[in-house]
Amino acid sequence: MVSDYKDAGVDLEKLRGIHRDIASMISSTYRRTVLGAGHYSGVVEINGLKLAIHVDGVGTKVLLARKAGKYRSVGIDCVAMNVNDLISIGARPIAIVDYIAMEQPSDDVISEIVQGLVQGAKESDADIVGGETAAMKDVVNGFDISCTALGVVEKLKTGEEVSPGDVLIGLASNGVHANGYSLIRKLLNEGKLSWKDWEEELLKPTRIYVKPVMEVLDLIKAAGHVTGGSFTKLRRITSYSLELTLPDPPSIFKAIEQAGVSHEEMHRVFNMGVGMVLFVDRSYAEEVLRKLNPYVPSQIIGEVKDSPGQIKITTYKSQFLYL
Repeated sequence: MVSDYKDAGVDLEKLRGIHRDIASMISSTYRRTVLGAGHYSGVVEINGLKLAIHVDGVGTKVLLARKAGKYRSVGIDCVAMNVNDLISIGARPIAIVDYIAMEQPSDDVISEIVQGLVQGAKESDADIVGGETAAMKDVVNGFDISCTALGVVEKLKTGEEVSPGDVLIGLASNGVHANGYSLIRKLLNEGKLSWKDWEEELLKPTRIYVKPVMEVLDLIKAAGHVTGGSFTKLRRITSYSLELTLPDPPSIFKAIEQAGVSHEEMHRVFNMGVGMVLFVDRSYAEEVLRKLNPYVPSQIIGEVKDSPGQIKITTYKSQFLYL
């Protein structure tokens, strides 16, 4: 039996509909808003200063951290999921607050999580300015973690400047990152994917792209963090057609597919080895790559085409995959 995200309890289409409804309701509050719901981060302007804000958690990956008794990586994950979205609209991260909700307080668990938060914040050049730890027996089973991150914007990068002929540069992921774990856990629980073989890989923290993206920010037109929904997230940036040719993915993705997920579903759910996509004028591509590669393996993976709507993907296994 082939597994998919919906079978695992995550209906992406339903979630998108809920997000649209929420965006419609909250838009009535906009007074200082420059960029509202629907992009990677919200932006408000106060006395000429544009501030970006984003909130996110780690999702059901925390259950695998709990299974392994290893918590530092999810602290890094929590920072990464926020700061990577901030830089996707051109914001420089400056401050973070965290929220940890626990069934029972545990000094050891909190210490490991905070060590990860600190590591992630330092890598992002952001200050952790506070947070909240709550004991919530009868509400929380185990623990959950989220962060809110604040950034400063000098020039918004929302995709308005993207045009046909621009190239797409893919920055390598560190593996699965922090998306698709409801599906992964389903495969683990059914014995289709081996926890013993893949524990270390599945607990790798999300790669933080702040330093490389800040290095090339003036040379790019837009950036897209590849998370839940995979490459469909690039629709936030442009309605032009995109043609992608993806590199051979890390072995963990092939293992997940072999455990019972269709090739198409893999590319709807997971990053497939590409954690961030930059939209760049072709004339700057060589310079951008030269500056990125000392930080993270990067390569041209596609192009913007002069037609509406379609994302066409060529993979290691299938000639074309239409999303």
